[in-house]
Amino acid sequence: MPNWIIPNDRTQRISFVLFDRFSNHGFANALEPLRAANTFLGRAAYDWTILTLDGGPVRTSAGVTILPDGRFDGTASGDALILLPSYGYRDFATPALARTLRAASKRFGALIGLDAGAWLLASAGLLDGYRATIHFDEFDAFSERFPEVNATRARWVDDGDRLTAAGAVTSFEMMMALIARTHGTALTLRIASLFSAPDPSAPGPLAPRGSDRRVARAVALMEDNVERPMALPAVATRVGCSQRDLEARFARAFGATPRQVYTHIRLTAAHRLVTETPLSIAEIAGRTGYDDASAFSRAFRREFGEAPRSLRAQHDGPSVRQTA
Repeated sequence: MPNWIIPNDRTQRISFVLFDRFSNHGFANALEPLRAANTFLGRAAYDWTILTLDGGPVRTSAGVTILPDGRFDGTASGDALILLPSYGYRDFATPALARTLRAASKRFGALIGLDAGAWLLASAGLLDGYRATIHFDEFDAFSERFPEVNATRARWVDDGDRLTAAGAVTSFEMMMALIARTHGTALTLRIASLFSAPDPSAPGPLAPRGSDRRVARAVALMEDNVERPMALPAVATRVGCSQRDLEARFARAFGATPRQVYTHIRLTAAHRLVTETPLSIAEIAGRTGYDDASAFSRAFRREFGEAPRSLRAQHDGPSVRQTA
Protein backbone atom coordinates (compact mmCIF):
# COMPACT_ATOMS: atom_id res chain seq x y z
CA MET A 1 0.00 0.00 0.00
CA PRO A 2 1.38 3.46 -0.84
CA ASN A 3 2.51 5.79 1.90
CA TRP A 4 0.04 8.45 2.94
CA ILE A 5 1.64 11.69 1.73
CA ILE A 6 0.29 15.25 1.77
CA PRO A 7 1.83 18.09 -0.30
CA ASN A 8 3.92 20.34 1.92
CA ASP A 9 2.21 23.53 0.76
CA ARG A 10 -1.25 22.52 1.97
CA THR A 11 -2.74 22.70 5.45
CA GLN A 12 -3.41 19.22 6.80
CA ARG A 13 -6.76 18.88 8.56
CA ILE A 14 -6.72 16.43 11.44
CA SER A 15 -9.54 15.29 13.72
CA PHE A 16 -8.79 13.78 17.12
CA VAL A 17 -11.48 11.60 18.71
CA LEU A 18 -10.96 11.42 22.46
CA PHE A 19 -12.61 8.83 24.68
CA ASP A 20 -13.25 9.03 28.40
CA ARG A 21 -10.15 8.18 30.47
CA PHE A 22 -7.85 8.68 27.50
CA SER A 23 -4.13 9.23 28.04
CA ASN A 24 -3.39 12.93 28.11
CA HIS A 25 0.30 12.04 27.71
CA GLY A 26 -0.50 10.30 24.43
CA PHE A 27 -2.67 13.19 23.28
CA ALA A 28 -0.02 15.81 24.04
CA ASN A 29 2.66 13.74 22.32
CA ALA A 30 0.56 13.61 19.17
CA LEU A 31 -0.63 17.22 19.21
CA GLU A 32 2.38 19.21 20.41
CA PRO A 33 4.67 18.26 17.49
CA LEU A 34 1.98 19.63 15.15
CA ARG A 35 1.78 22.86 17.13
CA ALA A 36 5.57 23.16 17.10
CA ALA A 37 5.66 22.52 13.35
CA ASN A 38 3.25 25.41 12.82
CA THR A 39 5.41 27.62 15.01
CA PHE A 40 8.64 26.88 13.18
CA LEU A 41 7.08 27.00 9.72
CA GLY A 42 5.38 30.29 10.53
CA ARG A 43 2.05 29.14 9.13
CA ALA A 44 -0.84 26.78 9.77
CA ALA A 45 0.63 23.66 8.19
CA TYR A 46 -1.64 21.65 10.51
CA ASP A 47 -5.17 22.40 11.67
CA TRP A 48 -6.90 20.17 14.21
CA THR A 49 -10.33 19.57 15.69
CA ILE A 50 -11.11 17.77 18.95
CA LEU A 51 -14.17 15.50 18.92
CA THR A 52 -15.89 13.21 21.42
CA LEU A 53 -18.60 10.61 20.97
CA ASP A 54 -21.40 12.84 22.25
CA GLY A 55 -19.83 16.25 21.81
CA GLY A 56 -19.53 16.66 25.57
CA PRO A 57 -16.48 16.97 27.81
CA VAL A 58 -14.26 13.97 28.49
CA ARG A 59 -11.86 13.37 31.35
CA THR A 60 -8.33 12.16 30.99
CA SER A 61 -7.02 9.19 32.93
CA ALA A 62 -5.63 11.77 35.38
CA GLY A 63 -9.03 13.40 35.83
CA VAL A 64 -8.44 16.52 33.71
CA THR A 65 -11.55 17.69 31.83
CA ILE A 66 -11.22 18.45 28.12
CA LEU A 67 -13.83 20.46 26.22
CA PRO A 68 -14.14 19.29 22.60
CA ASP A 69 -14.97 21.22 19.46
CA GLY A 70 -17.84 18.94 18.55
CA ARG A 71 -19.37 15.49 18.21
CA PHE A 72 -17.92 12.60 16.25
CA ASP A 73 -20.81 11.48 14.06
CA GLY A 74 -19.05 10.28 10.93
CA THR A 75 -19.76 13.41 8.90
CA ALA A 76 -16.45 15.13 9.59
CA SER A 77 -13.78 14.98 6.89
CA GLY A 78 -10.10 15.72 6.58
CA ASP A 79 -6.66 14.30 6.00
CA ALA A 80 -6.38 12.15 9.13
CA LEU A 81 -8.71 10.82 11.79
CA ILE A 82 -6.91 9.95 15.03
CA LEU A 83 -8.56 7.75 17.65
CA LEU A 84 -7.27 7.85 21.23
CA PRO A 85 -8.94 5.48 23.68
CA SER A 86 -6.99 4.20 26.67
CA TYR A 87 -8.56 2.75 29.80
CA GLY A 88 -11.85 0.91 29.29
CA TYR A 89 -11.42 0.99 25.53
CA ARG A 90 -13.34 -2.24 24.91
CA ASP A 91 -16.50 -0.62 26.22
CA PHE A 92 -16.36 1.79 23.27
CA ALA A 93 -16.15 -0.97 20.65
CA THR A 94 -19.89 -0.92 19.93
CA PRO A 95 -21.73 -1.60 16.67
CA ALA A 96 -22.79 2.06 16.61
CA LEU A 97 -19.19 3.27 16.77
CA ALA A 98 -18.17 0.74 14.11
CA ARG A 99 -20.80 2.15 11.74
CA THR A 100 -19.67 5.69 12.46
CA LEU A 101 -16.02 4.77 11.85
CA ARG A 102 -16.82 3.05 8.57
CA ALA A 103 -18.69 6.15 7.41
CA ALA A 104 -15.82 8.39 8.50
CA SER A 105 -13.25 6.20 6.75
CA LYS A 106 -14.64 7.37 3.41
CA ARG A 107 -14.07 11.01 4.39
CA PHE A 108 -10.49 10.88 5.69
CA GLY A 109 -7.24 10.21 3.88
CA ALA A 110 -5.84 8.13 6.74
CA LEU A 111 -7.05 6.47 9.93
CA ILE A 112 -4.70 6.51 12.92
CA GLY A 113 -5.06 4.56 16.15
CA LEU A 114 -3.05 5.61 19.21
CA ASP A 115 -2.64 3.53 22.36
CA ALA A 116 -5.66 1.19 22.12
CA GLY A 117 -7.06 2.88 19.02
CA ALA A 118 -6.20 -0.11 16.84
CA TRP A 119 -8.80 -2.18 18.72
CA LEU A 120 -11.61 0.19 17.71
CA LEU A 121 -10.44 0.32 14.11
CA ALA A 122 -10.15 -3.46 13.95
CA SER A 123 -13.60 -3.88 15.52
CA ALA A 124 -15.00 -1.85 12.64
CA GLY A 125 -13.20 -4.04 10.09
CA LEU A 126 -10.97 -1.14 9.07
CA LEU A 127 -7.67 -2.93 9.69
CA ASP A 128 -8.44 -6.14 7.80
CA GLY A 129 -5.37 -7.01 5.73
CA TYR A 130 -3.31 -4.23 7.30
CA ARG A 131 -0.31 -4.38 9.59
CA ALA A 132 -1.07 -2.81 12.94
CA THR A 133 0.12 -2.59 16.52
CA ILE A 134 -1.48 -1.75 19.85
CA HIS A 135 -0.39 -1.06 23.41
CA PHE A 136 1.95 -3.90 24.30
CA ASP A 137 -0.17 -4.97 27.29
CA GLU A 138 -3.01 -5.74 24.88
CA PHE A 139 -1.05 -7.18 21.99
CA ASP A 140 -1.74 -10.88 22.61
CA ALA A 141 -5.47 -10.31 23.07
CA PHE A 142 -5.54 -8.10 19.99
CA SER A 143 -3.80 -10.63 17.76
CA GLU A 144 -6.12 -13.43 18.93
CA ARG A 145 -9.30 -11.38 18.63
CA PHE A 146 -8.53 -10.05 15.13
CA PRO A 147 -6.76 -12.77 13.09
CA GLU A 148 -7.55 -10.88 9.89
CA VAL A 149 -5.25 -8.09 11.04
CA ASN A 150 -1.50 -8.56 10.60
CA ALA A 151 -0.68 -7.79 14.24
CA THR A 152 2.91 -6.58 14.47
CA ARG A 153 4.98 -6.12 17.62
CA ALA A 154 6.35 -2.68 16.91
CA ARG A 155 6.48 0.72 18.54
CA TRP A 156 4.39 2.10 15.71
CA VAL A 157 3.32 0.87 12.29
CA ASP A 158 2.78 2.79 9.05
CA ASP A 159 0.84 0.72 6.53
CA GLY A 160 -0.21 3.27 3.97
CA ASP A 161 -3.47 4.92 5.01
CA ARG A 162 -3.63 3.02 8.31
CA LEU A 163 -1.23 3.95 11.09
CA THR A 164 -1.08 2.70 14.66
CA ALA A 165 1.10 3.51 17.66
CA ALA A 166 1.52 1.43 20.81
CA GLY A 167 1.56 4.19 23.42
CA ALA A 168 2.31 7.77 24.40
CA VAL A 169 6.01 7.92 23.57
CA THR A 170 5.55 6.02 20.33
CA SER A 171 2.78 8.45 19.34
CA PHE A 172 5.39 11.20 19.45
CA GLU A 173 7.72 9.12 17.30
CA MET A 174 5.03 8.46 14.71
CA MET A 175 3.91 12.08 14.47
CA MET A 176 7.50 13.21 14.06
CA ALA A 177 7.94 10.76 11.20
CA LEU A 178 4.79 12.05 9.50
CA ILE A 179 5.96 15.65 9.86
CA ALA A 180 9.35 14.70 8.41
CA ARG A 181 7.68 12.96 5.49
CA THR A 182 5.90 16.17 4.49
CA HIS A 183 8.24 18.92 5.65
CA GLY A 184 11.67 17.33 5.93
CA THR A 185 13.81 16.04 8.74
CA ALA A 186 15.43 19.41 9.43
CA LEU A 187 12.09 20.58 10.81
CA THR A 188 11.76 17.56 13.08
CA LEU A 189 15.30 18.14 14.31
CA ARG A 190 14.19 21.59 15.44
CA ILE A 191 11.06 20.17 17.06
CA ALA A 192 13.09 17.51 18.83
CA SER A 193 15.47 20.16 20.10
CA LEU A 194 12.53 22.23 21.36
CA PHE A 195 11.32 19.35 23.51
CA SER A 196 14.85 18.14 24.38
CA ALA A 197 13.88 14.85 22.80
CA PRO A 198 15.57 12.49 20.35
CA ASP A 199 14.19 12.76 16.83
CA PRO A 200 13.18 9.25 15.70
CA SER A 201 11.60 10.37 12.45
CA ALA A 202 14.51 9.60 10.10
CA PRO A 203 17.91 10.99 9.10
CA GLY A 204 19.27 13.44 11.59
CA PRO A 205 22.00 13.71 14.20
CA LEU A 206 19.55 13.46 17.06
CA ALA A 207 18.18 10.13 15.95
CA PRO A 208 20.84 7.45 16.00
CA ARG A 209 19.68 3.88 16.38
CA GLY A 210 22.02 1.92 18.58
CA SER A 211 25.17 3.12 20.33
CA ASP A 212 27.86 3.23 17.67
CA ARG A 213 30.69 5.28 19.14
CA ARG A 214 32.25 5.97 15.74
CA VAL A 215 28.95 7.40 14.50
CA ALA A 216 28.65 9.56 17.62
CA ARG A 217 32.19 10.86 17.14
CA ALA A 218 31.56 11.54 13.45
CA VAL A 219 28.41 13.53 14.25
CA ALA A 220 30.30 15.52 16.88
CA LEU A 221 32.98 16.36 14.30
CA MET A 222 30.32 17.50 11.85
CA GLU A 223 28.67 19.70 14.45
CA ASP A 224 32.06 21.23 15.34
CA ASN A 225 32.92 21.89 11.71
CA VAL A 226 29.91 23.62 10.18
CA GLU A 227 31.65 26.72 8.84
CA ARG A 228 34.49 24.71 7.29
CA PRO A 229 33.02 21.27 6.53
CA MET A 230 35.41 18.37 6.73
CA ALA A 231 35.77 16.01 3.78
CA LEU A 232 34.06 12.72 4.54
CA PRO A 233 37.25 10.66 4.09
CA ALA A 234 38.84 12.89 6.73
CA VAL A 235 35.89 12.35 9.08
CA ALA A 236 36.20 8.61 8.61
CA THR A 237 39.93 8.69 9.29
CA ARG A 238 39.43 10.76 12.45
CA VAL A 239 36.96 8.25 13.88
CA GLY A 240 39.09 5.26 12.91
CA CYS A 241 37.35 3.62 9.96
CA SER A 242 37.13 3.73 6.19
CA GLN A 243 34.64 5.93 4.36
CA ARG A 244 32.75 2.84 3.17
CA ASP A 245 32.54 1.56 6.74
CA LEU A 246 31.34 4.97 7.94
CA GLU A 247 28.61 5.00 5.31
CA ALA A 248 27.44 1.55 6.41
CA ARG A 249 27.40 2.65 10.04
CA PHE A 250 25.38 5.78 9.21
CA ALA A 251 22.92 3.70 7.19
CA ARG A 252 22.33 1.51 10.24
CA ALA A 253 22.19 4.42 12.68
CA PHE A 254 20.15 6.93 10.68
CA GLY A 255 18.93 5.30 7.50
CA ALA A 256 20.88 8.06 5.73
CA THR A 257 24.32 8.76 4.31
CA PRO A 258 26.96 10.79 6.18
CA ARG A 259 26.59 13.49 3.54
CA GLN A 260 22.84 13.76 4.16
CA VAL A 261 23.32 13.99 7.89
CA TYR A 262 26.07 16.60 7.49
CA THR A 263 23.80 18.65 5.22
CA HIS A 264 21.00 18.50 7.78
CA ILE A 265 23.35 19.74 10.48
CA ARG A 266 24.59 22.65 8.38
CA LEU A 267 21.17 23.72 7.13
CA THR A 268 19.61 23.46 10.57
CA ALA A 269 22.35 25.79 11.81
CA ALA A 270 21.59 28.08 8.88
CA HIS A 271 17.89 28.10 9.75
CA ARG A 272 18.70 29.30 13.26
CA LEU A 273 20.92 32.06 11.89
CA VAL A 274 18.24 33.19 9.42
CA THR A 275 15.50 33.37 12.06
CA GLU A 276 17.48 34.44 15.11
CA THR A 277 20.19 36.82 13.87
CA PRO A 278 20.45 39.88 11.60
CA LEU A 279 23.33 38.35 9.59
CA SER A 280 23.05 38.72 5.83
CA ILE A 281 22.21 35.68 3.73
CA ALA A 282 25.71 35.75 2.25
CA GLU A 283 27.23 35.76 5.74
CA ILE A 284 25.03 32.86 6.80
CA ALA A 285 26.02 30.93 3.70
CA GLY A 286 29.66 31.39 4.60
CA ARG A 287 29.13 30.44 8.23
CA THR A 288 27.51 27.16 7.22
CA GLY A 289 30.12 26.10 4.68
CA TYR A 290 28.71 27.44 1.40
CA ASP A 291 31.04 29.50 -0.78
CA ASP A 292 28.21 30.30 -3.19
CA ALA A 293 25.17 32.10 -1.70
CA SER A 294 23.01 30.95 -4.62
CA ALA A 295 23.90 27.29 -4.01
CA PHE A 296 23.15 27.84 -0.33
CA SER A 297 19.73 29.34 -1.10
CA ARG A 298 18.87 26.42 -3.38
CA ALA A 299 19.84 23.87 -0.71
CA PHE A 300 17.91 25.82 1.92
CA ARG A 301 14.80 25.88 -0.25
CA ARG A 302 15.01 22.13 -0.87
CA GLU A 303 15.25 21.50 2.87
CA PHE A 304 12.67 23.96 4.19
CA GLY A 305 10.39 24.60 1.24
CA GLU A 306 11.20 28.30 0.99
CA ALA A 307 14.15 30.59 0.36
CA PRO A 308 16.08 32.04 3.31
CA ARG A 309 15.10 35.60 2.34
CA SER A 310 11.43 34.63 2.40
CA LEU A 311 11.81 33.04 5.81
CA ARG A 312 13.72 36.11 7.07
CA ALA A 313 10.90 38.36 5.89
CA GLN A 314 8.37 36.34 7.88
CA HIS A 315 10.40 36.66 11.05
CA ASP A 316 11.38 40.29 10.41
CA GLY A 317 14.73 40.06 12.18
CA PRO A 318 15.83 38.14 15.28
CA SER A 319 13.04 36.06 16.78
CA VAL A 320 12.19 35.42 20.36
CA ARG A 321 13.50 32.05 21.51
CA GLN A 322 10.76 29.43 21.46
CA THR A 323 10.04 27.36 24.54
CA ALA A 324 8.24 24.10 24.96
